[in-house]
Amino acid sequence: MFHEILRLGLPVARKGKIPLWRTIGWYFFAALLWLFYGKPVLSHFQDQGLAFTRLPFFEYALRHHTFIAFMMYCAGFVGFVLSLKQDLYHLQFTFFGRALVALILVVVQAHFMILNVTQGLIWFALPCWLIICNDSFGYFCGRLFGRHSLTVLSPKKTWEGYIGAGIFTMITAFFLSGALSSYPSLVCPKYDYDDCTILCPPISCDPLPTVFNQVQRTIEIIPGLTQPFTVSYRPVQLHAIALGLFAASIAPFGGFFASGAKRAFGVKDFGGLLPGHGGVTDRVDCQLMMAVFTYVYLINFVQVNFVGSPDVGKLMSLVSELSSGEQVELLTEIYTRLRRRGLDHIVLSIGNSTTIAG
Repeated sequence: MFHEILRLGLPVARKGKIPLWRTIGWYFFAALLWLFYGKPVLSHFQDQGLAFTRLPFFEYALRHHTFIAFMMYCAGFVGFVLSLKQDLYHLQFTFFGRALVALILVVVQAHFMILNVTQGLIWFALPCWLIICNDSFGYFCGRLFGRHSLTVLSPKKTWEGYIGAGIFTMITAFFLSGALSSYPSLVCPKYDYDDCTILCPPISCDPLPTVFNQVQRTIEIIPGLTQPFTVSYRPVQLHAIALGLFAASIAPFGGFFASGAKRAFGVKDFGGLLPGHGGVTDRVDCQLMMAVFTYVYLINFVQVNFVGSPDVGKLMSLVSELSSGEQVELLTEIYTRLRRRGLDHIVLSIGNSTTIAG
C-alpha cells in the first residue's frame, strides 16, 4: 500500500529528475517500522532465550530502541535537506510531504490492527467482515434501489445503497458477533506471541463475562397491555452494532478519500497487484479507518469494564510489548511509587486476592 501511494507521482518524479525521492520515502518507512515494531520483536527473541540476544549490540538496541529510531529520523531528515536542488524545491517538498502522509495512513493506522488482535481475534475479524459486508450490501442495494447520487467522487454510489447497506450491516453485526463469540480462539486475548510448532495448542480462557456471557432480558412493550417476552443476547452483540454503525456511516468515506486521490493524480488504479480491484489501497482504505475506531472503542467502552479507565487499557497494550524482564522492572517501579504515597497496602491486598482467585 505504501508503494502504491508513493508511486502516484512517479511520472512527475522521473520527468523532473527528483533525486533519491524513492529512497528517502522507503528509508522513513523502515525507520517508522523500527519505531513501532523493533522493540516488540527484539523482546520476543530475548524471551525465547536465543543466543544472539546476549550480544552487546542486541542489548543496546533493545534498551535504546527509541533513541535509535530518532537518530534514524534525523539521518533521513538531513539526507532530504542535502538532496534539495534549485528549481526542484516545490516538487521535492511535495513528495516529502506525501511520503509522511502515506506513513501515517499506512503504518500508523495498520498498527492499530495489531493492537486489536492482541485483545482477541474477534476484534480483528469482525470489523474486517463488517467492511466487506457493507461494501457488498451497498452494491446490491444501489443496483436495486439506487436513484440519487451520494458523492461526485464515486458517481455509482447512491444514497439508497448507502442507507440500505447501513441497515443490513448492523443486522449482520449483531448476528455475526454472536456466532463468533462462541469460539474461545477468537475471544481470548493474547498479549504475548510464543513460538510453537505447526499445530499450536488451542487457546482457552475465561471470556470477559460483561462482554461475552449470555444475558436475558424480559421486555414488555406496553406495560399491562402486551405480553412480556424474553430476549437472550451477549453484550458483545450490542458493541458489534456500534462497530457496524461506524462501518456503514464513516468508514466508506475512506473509500471516497481514495477515489479523490486517484482523481487528483489522474490515475484509474493505485496499482496492478490485484487486477480489477484498483490495487491494495482500494481494498483496505476503509479497513484502516475501521481498525483505528475499533481500538478507540475497545479502550473506551469494552476494556473499561475490567480495567476501569481507557488510559489504563491503552497502557496495557504498551506493556505487552515489553520483555519479561522489563515488565518485572515496571511492576517494581509502580510498587515503589505506591509505597512512597503510602498505598503499598493496596498492592498487597490486590496480590492476595489474585492468589486466592488463582
